[in-house]
Amino acid sequence: MIVSVQQAKYELLAYIKEFDATFSNWYVGIADNPKRILFDVHGVKDAQDPWLYKQLLTARAARTVQSYFTEHLKTRGIPPESESEDFDCVYLYKVDQHTKQD
Repeated sequence: MIVSVQQAKYELLAYIKEFDATFSNWYVGIADNPKRILFDVHGVKDAQDPWLYKQLLTARAARTVQSYFTEHLKTRGIPPESESEDFDCVYLYKVDQHTKQD
């Protein structure tokens, strides 16, 4: 389901507060295929780790949400190097010893 910027912020923030309200313990990124990135790149364990993603209408909307979390709330996260319009999902996961933030 595609959500608005405000809805994505609200749902991700509620999820963070449910599991661990320390923002620096979370990574927020954007991707075109968030499940692949979460599990294959970051090493998130599906059934064990808290994770969530939301699809937005545009890449710009996804960048806005990521920027809110990384710049204002100080979560971890690296802005994408490319200006591609393919990245319309924002995702988050709780950082753990086995996860990778690269």
